[in-house]
Formats: sequence, structure tokens, C-alpha cells
Amino acid sequence: MVLMNDADLDRLLKRAGAEVPVRVPPSLEGTIMDRVRVDDGRARRWRSYIKWALILVLTSGVGTALLVGWSLAARDQTHTVPPPMKLFREGVAP
Repeated sequence: MVLMNDADLDRLLKRAGAEVPVRVPPSLEGTIMDRVRVDDGRARRWRSYIKWALILVLTSGVGTALLVGWSLAARDQTHTVPPPMKLFREGVAP
């Protein structure tokens, strides 16, 4: 384990800030750009796959909810017979 004091750290940071950044050799630039294009195509395909999966999940969820709601509403007997009203059974009171 290497311990650094403040002076060593300060010297290291000054040297790192003063160094010229490393450039990519021109022979590798074409290879790197080809790899970026391939990765971009792969990312686009994954985005498309995820988008279609989400669309299918949402439509199947909505379809299931509609079928369950329709099934429950079709079996509901609440409103088939009107509720008994006291007024209609007794007639007009004198």
C-alpha cells in the first residue's frame, strides 16, 4: 500500500494536468469507428426490441382488463330487476 502526502498528490495532479493527452493512432481510427457503427446498430436493434416488447405487454394488459371487465359485467345481475320501491307497492296513502 502506497501512502501519499499532500505534496506528492499536488505534484501528481499538476503533472497530470500538464501532460498532452494521448491521441489515437490514425491506423486505429477506422477500426474504432467501425466498432462504433456496429455498436450503434446493435443498440438500435435492442431499442426496437424493447419498444415492441413494451407495446405488446401494454396491449395484452389492456386486452385482458377489457375481457375481465366485460365478463364480470355480463354476469352481474344487479340491474336486471329494478329495486322494489315502497311507493309503488303501497299506493297513495290517504
